[in-house]
Amino acid sequence: MNFRQLEYFLAVANAGQITAAAQQLHMAQPPLSYQLKQLEAELGVTLLNRSATGTTLTPAGQLLRDYAQQLLDLRERADSQVRSLGQGLAGVLSVGVISSSIGATPNAKLRTLTRHYPKVQIRLFEDNTYGLIDRLSKRLIDVAIVRTPFTAPGLASKELATESMVAVVPKKYDHFPAATLKVEDLASVPLIIYRRFEHLFQTTFAAKQMAPFIACTCDDARTAVQWAESRMGVAVVPQSVAEQTSGAQTAVRLIRYQPWRTTLKLVWPEQITPSPLLQRFIDSY
Repeated sequence: MNFRQLEYFLAVANAGQITAAAQQLHMAQPPLSYQLKQLEAELGVTLLNRSATGTTLTPAGQLLRDYAQQLLDLRERADSQVRSLGQGLAGVLSVGVISSSIGATPNAKLRTLTRHYPKVQIRLFEDNTYGLIDRLSKRLIDVAIVRTPFTAPGLASKELATESMVAVVPKKYDHFPAATLKVEDLASVPLIIYRRFEHLFQTTFAAKQMAPFIACTCDDARTAVQWAESRMGVAVVPQSVAEQTSGAQTAVRLIRYQPWRTTLKLVWPEQITPSPLLQRFIDSY
């Protein structure tokens, strides 16, 4: 099994027809069919169900498609990084970002970097903090923007911004006596929380002997704000997310509680020496 065979297989898997894939690859159909049969013979499995109307993937083919895409992506990253090792003036940088990093990227320095070095390509991968840390451990991405709290030994980091939690309050629930809230003020309203902080919030509520109604738990802080805008409850999210996404239907109230402060961090594996390209990216923050 070689990279060319994997490229041929992916082309057929994505096109659903050998004829269409051959046209995309600028080759004749018989050599393409031969390469696919060679790949199946080498692996000892059938990868494609062939019919007069096209092809579909067998379970083995579906599994190989996922691995093939990862292998080709890794090859592309390896080729790019080796070629740009000298000066970091060109290449592809794989960057993980969380949904609540809105406003942190792209920043002015990063825009300057890509303007001065137009051959630098940024590939973004969106996931939650622990999903991105897992991608870093598998070397599927180069660097990530994540948010505390998290536990992940073996990472070098650079702090980007520390901020408080805020309540995004629809007008129907905006009966608080002060613009700045205490945690106890949240006891009487339905809450919409970002799952990333669920354990932190529940620990705090238990310590304060509170049992607020959690109306919704979601995986994206922007979704929490959207639900607050729809008057489904009061969203508790990082301040920067609220400021970037909330609208006229809600008010943003600062929550003064030190344990609920959170920090955005740029992280990368500490056991590696950053390539010139990665170092330029780190320096842009």
